[in-house]
Amino acid sequence: MHTILEIALISIITFSTIANFFGIPGNILIAASSFVYALSTGFHPFSLTFVLTIFGVMILFEALEFVLISISARHYGSSKWGVAGAIVGGILGAISGAFFTPVMGAIIGSLIGVFIGAFLVEIIRTPNIKHGLMAGFGAFVGRLGGLSIKVVGAVTMVSMIVFQLR
Repeated sequence: MHTILEIALISIITFSTIANFFGIPGNILIAASSFVYALSTGFHPFSLTFVLTIFGVMILFEALEFVLISISARHYGSSKWGVAGAIVGGILGAISGAFFTPVMGAIIGSLIGVFIGAFLVEIIRTPNIKHGLMAGFGAFVGRLGGLSIKVVGAVTMVSMIVFQLR
């Protein structure tokens, strides 16, 4: 039975790592699947402390993603509203991009979405195209950094899980 559960866990965490690129909250899925696995096996080989550590790593890297987008957008002149527009735009872009091309569409859609979200909000706030373009560019750069950090978090959690399974 443990073998089947391990295969299911490895499949889910592999999918979840890749899912980060598509705007799906892969790190949350990795943490949740480690918890379900721990429950299913009576917390062997995953202790409650280990599962809580996985959740802590997940929260840290999820927060870092949003902080990077925010810092980058703010560095390039975006307001708090522009940062919020970038985050909403990124989510909507990932969803709509996935309909066009499931593999790359979500990635491209989220990158374009953060730019457009920050740009539109800043243009509405202050009708200055240069300011809007700079805010959008900052959000775009932040999204690239955030996606990188998110994938590093996923690889960190997967490595911890695989090491614990051995």
